[in-house]
Amino acid sequence: MSDGNTFSNTMLVDSTVGKRMVDSGGSAISGSRMEAEKAYAGIPALLQKVINENDTVAWTEIVKKIDYIYTHVDQALAGLDRETCFAKTVQEQVRSGKKLLFKPNLVGPKVIEPKTHGEDLGAPVCTDWSVIAALMRWFHDTLGISYHQMALVEASTCGFLQATVFSKISGKNITPEAVFEGRSGDFYGGWGFYFVRRYLTVHHPSDHTDDPMKGYEESTAGRYLPPGKAPDRLMIYDLNQIGHDLSRGRTVPVPDGANFREITLHKVVVGGNPLDASDLRDYPGCVLVNVPKLKMHAQDLITNSIKNLGIGLYPTQCPAGSCHGKTTWKYALPSTSIPAFKAKLPHMPWVVEIDDATNLPVKNKDGTYIATKTAGMPGTQADVIRAVQNQHVFMVHVSDSINMINLNHNPEGIAVRIPEGYIWSSLDCVALDLFAARYCFKTVPMAEGLKLKEQHGWNTEFVHHVPVAKIDGKNIVTGEGLDSPLFRYNLYRYAEERGVGTQQYHVTGWDSITRTPLVSLAGHLGRVEQEKFTELMTTTMYYNPTCMLWDMQKTLLSYAEAHDRLTGSSVLKEFMDGFDENQDGIIDYDENGRNGFWSPGFALISHTLDLQLTDNYGALKGGFYQSVNFCLKNSRKDWNAQGHDFSREYLLLFISTMAYNLSKIGTENADPFVPGMSWGNGKWPSWQFATQVLIDANIYGGGVESPDRIIPGSLYGMAFQYADKTENGGTYTGSTNQVVSNAGAIADYLKALSKGVKPLDFVLYVPKGHGSLGSVKVPNVQETDDPAKIFTAHFRNGQEIW
Repeated sequence: MSDGNTFSNTMLVDSTVGKRMVDSGGSAISGSRMEAEKAYAGIPALLQKVINENDTVAWTEIVKKIDYIYTHVDQALAGLDRETCFAKTVQEQVRSGKKLLFKPNLVGPKVIEPKTHGEDLGAPVCTDWSVIAALMRWFHDTLGISYHQMALVEASTCGFLQATVFSKISGKNITPEAVFEGRSGDFYGGWGFYFVRRYLTVHHPSDHTDDPMKGYEESTAGRYLPPGKAPDRLMIYDLNQIGHDLSRGRTVPVPDGANFREITLHKVVVGGNPLDASDLRDYPGCVLVNVPKLKMHAQDLITNSIKNLGIGLYPTQCPAGSCHGKTTWKYALPSTSIPAFKAKLPHMPWVVEIDDATNLPVKNKDGTYIATKTAGMPGTQADVIRAVQNQHVFMVHVSDSINMINLNHNPEGIAVRIPEGYIWSSLDCVALDLFAARYCFKTVPMAEGLKLKEQHGWNTEFVHHVPVAKIDGKNIVTGEGLDSPLFRYNLYRYAEERGVGTQQYHVTGWDSITRTPLVSLAGHLGRVEQEKFTELMTTTMYYNPTCMLWDMQKTLLSYAEAHDRLTGSSVLKEFMDGFDENQDGIIDYDENGRNGFWSPGFALISHTLDLQLTDNYGALKGGFYQSVNFCLKNSRKDWNAQGHDFSREYLLLFISTMAYNLSKIGTENADPFVPGMSWGNGKWPSWQFATQVLIDANIYGGGVESPDRIIPGSLYGMAFQYADKTENGGTYTGSTNQVVSNAGAIADYLKALSKGVKPLDFVLYVPKGHGSLGSVKVPNVQETDDPAKIFTAHFRNGQEIW
């Protein structure tokens, strides 16, 4: 264990706010700063060479990179041990028989692409397997813990889903555990724990008997062994799998539960029945090493140590009743053998009752939705963490912040890696996450922030620069302002009140780039050189577009206000009426609308995934279903036969986010709705134009100006592909396979129509004003004001309707 790089937390330092003592109170956060490009950057390309070419040079380079991470893990954990003496507790508990569990965030465990073996969409957003490799080696080499006393655990929402997909691709049974391994025999695809094993073998002393490769065969075979019966294995446990064998789960109480009074969790984590000696031998309990990936979240502020447990420990395949094999799950949807989303967990305060047959909200007699007020996402997360803490589970939190992830937390291809270069560790998930959030949303130096805080009466000085909209003549232009999500975020206070952790912290650690100690001063991260405190700040504007109203509220509401003043609209009032429940002029993260958008939202997405898995043309049908139902069709009562408008408020968010995106386009264009107004090149469009662009983007694809450029993944594109493949033998798409289509298929179809070829037999019904692109009417599209037809596709003269 590293014993250098120490710094006294009782020293005075020079700073921009005068001579101050560095922080020493509260929970310890210990970290290390490294050169991010020397860490796991480039590993996916190197691993591709290892898999495809058995390239030993590439593997040597991977080992070198993980060794570099290991050095910084050692600095972080050694510092944490100096502050907390946690190592002794871990050793004692493991010696008592408990397993040392490592829980990464594998929200989308498709890191290795199964065909090319290159990087897949999940690579940016999953805890990097190389970090787990470095951590496991540290606990083995430094604390003397056998690899066979360790296990990897995860309750990924995509584990079953990815296993099903990979099984179809490979033609053999791929288990969720094999997905986490990244290898099953000659099939490669998934996360990469197999290569964790391989790395550990490289550094494994020859006289040790705890072979890290043992346990791999159990993963690929789906052979389950409880921890007490796997004394000579490094196992993977899918924490979702309670439905297969009810004895794997135990229902535990939640101290002062808000959303749940009790929660059923896997006994690998919470241990066996205290009154059953045999059960305790099989499930002796655990020490939990929580290893999240720091990302911007779509329904919350960030995902880090709290969320990796607070959502990540709930099992998807947990029966709602006592009947074995029942496909109604306590916490997940759909109610099939492959639950895909933890959709029954409150993700927002207002939760609406869902009709299982339609995935739509149920209404009262007066037309309002049947809704229940819950403790929302904070309650969901605090409940499960308190339940686990109440089972005396000792936890160590290690955040993979080498690349922090901007814009998205899911494997959707839009997440952006930001090479910040940090590993952080703590025994307190609340302190760690507050510290991480403060880092992400601070671009203003401490001295300036403190002055602004006092001047404006802010509740925090941790603020960052954001774009703001203002009027300039007949235009709305972008300027610069200051904002902070922490003005309106309550999780950390709530979690502290629930006893999850504390908000006060102090930082210790080592900056290997400048070879100086890391500290905090009044909560601000910095380094000390020659007794001078220098702040360390990000230069990135972190946010998630799906959560932009909360993450960048000043940006969107300044646009709404400017638009109202310039055009006489009432957009700002619509926002406030829809979201600001306490009418204080601020929309905080617990104000998400009373219509419970995410309740039907997750139900609809869950059904989408089920369609994609089970239907022969599920990729097309499911994509169409989600695009139509998630927001568009149910945003206006006159756009659906049932009179739903549960997504009305969220459509405001999506329109304003579209307006922001249009303002960033590099060319300036005349706005067709407001005379004299332009958009692009720093100018914002009219609300009407942003609305039209958003709807047209769903129908035809973003940025499409003519029919021959319609995107295959649009509503039109999916309906066209389905018609061609099922009615026309794939003449234009080039195949009847649902996932194979020629890039120019739609252009070829339009060209054929211009020569008099008979049109395909499908009609896409759209609202009035959306049947043309530019001045050209789009074939097979019909405008309508019939609520039952809007956003539906009819095939074979209406014999099949989407």
